[in-house]
Amino acid sequence: MFKFAVCIKQIPLIEEANFDAATKTIKRDGPNVISAFDLRAISLAAELKAKHGGEATVVTMGPPQARDALIDALAMGMDKAVHLSDRTFAGSDTLATARVLATWLKREKFDLVLLGKYSLDAETGQVGPEIAELLGAAQITGVRKLAIDGTTVRAERESDEGYDEVEAALPVVITCAERVAQPIRVKPGAADEAKNKPLAVLSAGNLGADPRKMGVAGSPTWVEEIRFIETPKSTCKMIDASDPERAATAVIAELDGSGALAERPHARRKIGDTVREGATRRDVWIACETDLEGRITRGTLELLSAGDELASKLGGALVAIGFGASLAKHGGLLASYGADKIIAIDHPALEPYTPEAAADAIASLVSEREPWGLILGATERGRDWGPRLAARLGLGLTGDAIAIELDGENRMVALKPAFGGNIVAPIFSKTYPQMATVRQGVLELADPSETKVAAIEIVRPDVAAPRSKLVAQHSLLDTSLRSLEGAQVVVGVGVGIGGPEGVAKVSEFARAIGAALCATRRVTDQGWVPRQLQVGLTGKSIDPRLYFALGVRGAANHTCGLKRAQTIVAVNNDPEAPIFERANIGLVADWATILPPLKDALQRRLA
Repeated sequence: MFKFAVCIKQIPLIEEANFDAATKTIKRDGPNVISAFDLRAISLAAELKAKHGGEATVVTMGPPQARDALIDALAMGMDKAVHLSDRTFAGSDTLATARVLATWLKREKFDLVLLGKYSLDAETGQVGPEIAELLGAAQITGVRKLAIDGTTVRAERESDEGYDEVEAALPVVITCAERVAQPIRVKPGAADEAKNKPLAVLSAGNLGADPRKMGVAGSPTWVEEIRFIETPKSTCKMIDASDPERAATAVIAELDGSGALAERPHARRKIGDTVREGATRRDVWIACETDLEGRITRGTLELLSAGDELASKLGGALVAIGFGASLAKHGGLLASYGADKIIAIDHPALEPYTPEAAADAIASLVSEREPWGLILGATERGRDWGPRLAARLGLGLTGDAIAIELDGENRMVALKPAFGGNIVAPIFSKTYPQMATVRQGVLELADPSETKVAAIEIVRPDVAAPRSKLVAQHSLLDTSLRSLEGAQVVVGVGVGIGGPEGVAKVSEFARAIGAALCATRRVTDQGWVPRQLQVGLTGKSIDPRLYFALGVRGAANHTCGLKRAQTIVAVNNDPEAPIFERANIGLVADWATILPPLKDALQRRLA
């Protein structure tokens, strides 16, 4: 009989969010709901239990009112519930939370542990991988499809370009993506029945866990303050769209007048040629990534650009570190963006990639050389192995940061957004190296050096056999369109375009003007556009000079990814759509009517 565990988190409703200025934590005494991704985990557990048999237990760590969420989960088909509730747990960061949950999970010996991919209050995706490391289990993050075959789990997990096929032997910890299952609708009477199902409340004493590793005391990261960020609003020039041809001409005139159609050279900081010497607790390490074609990603170059400035201020070296001896062939490019040294970690277990092997391979190196900080991209892979490494070494990790700063004592200050970017929290770490994952598209690319060189070191550590296996990788991206990363012109689609036929027409428009394509979360949920092109709260941030919003309503969970867009043209048939509060040029019209003349006008102008 299979034993399933589902770890859920209750989050405050965004509109009800409240903060405790003294403790620098979110107050959870108001209305709370189960995080949307956790609802998918509950649904998947219910499906697996119905298909394979077994028992499903839902567990949460939280204050007394968290009991309501457990009752809801029981009504959705979970068999029993466990409430880990103790004032000692208050203020736990992700690692302290993972330690408490892992302490209970370990003694129950579950076959499959399920969590949501993120929690929408803080967009962290760290607890799942940290639990997996603490349990010594395999992990598969961002699962969009899963099947159990005997004692083997076969899954498709989201990647930055499409999806990976992965296999792992039980026990396995998985985190659930949005499309893995639909939330369960509670049947009439199920809520009353749920109140009669077993629900145990356990304190820190019941767990027998070390109180020094719980709550605020056991959290390696802490929040220094809370900064409230005003959502940017623009003065929108509304254009009469009753005559589409005339409207298109007017749009071009406005764009010409503002200079939005001309490429704007950035005044970028220049990378210097001097090679800096390494120093303990002063070196900045940047984790490098390559795409499916083996090319260094733009996100890596953004991190190196920021790391170059940090290393100069700290008096240490900038070290580019990555997996596989093939990293050495990119030495010139990495050096041009500031790397003083390149460390390529080579071992057969690292090809193909697994999070267990990646964390294992780098752990001893990090402990031995003690860099000041290790910064990763907030990519699918960075969020996969980074938290596992943090749990292994007991390090603080800030996930999905939008900037890295230094304080007066040269400590890392990772700026972390929450609640759709309306709040930014500067987060510090008590441990070294300090760790953070940084969102792509939020850091400025530097002007590379043409002459800088970097030393290359190949390291071959001992690596244990991984618990999972990467079977195949697939891309879902349309290579006929310009890449979204670094694109100066982007066309965004919302559900107002109607469906896949609308996507095809908009894609043709994007190709014609040399633009990239992106989408809102609701569009990717429908499967009209690959999730890898989603912009917003649980997607990417972009910084185009020109953004066309077609059928985009303009909800905050999308526009938070557009904060660095310079000029926005919005087409929506609803004059009250929030996108017009963020747009510079607006047309109240059917996008399909405006698009053909707009394409023709743009092509004539660009020619």
